[in-house]
Amino acid sequence: MTLKKHHGIIMGILACFLWSSAFAWVKIGFKYVPAPLTFAGMRFTLAGIILIPFCWRKNLLVLLATHRRVITYVALLNVGIGYALYYTAMKYVSGATAAIIIGTGPLITAVMTHFIMDNDKMDRMKFMSILLGILGIGVIILNTKPITPVGRKEAMGIFLLLMNSSLSSYANIKVAQIKGGIDGRFLTSNQMLWGGTILLLMGRIFERSYNIEVFSLPQEFYMSLLWLAFVSAAAFSLWFIAIQIEGMKVSELNMLKFIIPVLGAVISWSLLPEESPNFISVLGMILVFTSLIVYNINNKKSA
Repeated sequence: MTLKKHHGIIMGILACFLWSSAFAWVKIGFKYVPAPLTFAGMRFTLAGIILIPFCWRKNLLVLLATHRRVITYVALLNVGIGYALYYTAMKYVSGATAAIIIGTGPLITAVMTHFIMDNDKMDRMKFMSILLGILGIGVIILNTKPITPVGRKEAMGIFLLLMNSSLSSYANIKVAQIKGGIDGRFLTSNQMLWGGTILLLMGRIFERSYNIEVFSLPQEFYMSLLWLAFVSAAAFSLWFIAIQIEGMKVSELNMLKFIIPVLGAVISWSLLPEESPNFISVLGMILVFTSLIVYNINNKKSA
């Protein structure tokens, strides 16, 4: 069956719902494995293993050689470096704050596609929505009280999350530029396996001080790890398949991520007893969400 644009939209929505749940479960897993690189490496390596039966090819080595460039892009940028930043940041920010900041990814993608892709330029309304999103991020940073020691760490965490979103946006653009060139599940599996291996090696080098008994951790940790691995395997597969559908713009698909800041924050507030909304955090979320809605409406008008 030839996939159409509306199929890609449905896949994108499902991926965003899955990603929205990840923030709370990362915080839960951190209670038992506070080593960010090791925890991230365990998650993505397991996700890659889960996908192996669905993407095994007889000409595996040929495919790896043919698509080595894009696999390197996503494994290194999306996972190896991107999630090293993400998991480090999650030690310092709340699950709800992380959901809101990661939710600005479409705005970052819009800026990047304006300069990189000829068919996806920014207009005045897109520019205004980006300014509104920046205002929302500014409100959230002020809410952390960045002049205090704890606030400085949280502000640094927000900065790391923005760097993660920038790397992810660049990787998405690279995938979109090779439409039809590589199967989404094959790309996802290799991204997870190679990126997860990079993270585990980094954890081995930089996190030797942590004494982690992998096979003697509480059941809640394994629930967290399995769910996060499933989220990675399923959501990235759906996303990469959708992003390569003919006629699908990177910035248009990324606008579906407006689901993430709201749903991710609500899930974190529901599952994590130490987190609860306050006026400033909700205001920042509203500003970011509004900027994404304005941008999405403008996309539909210009389509």
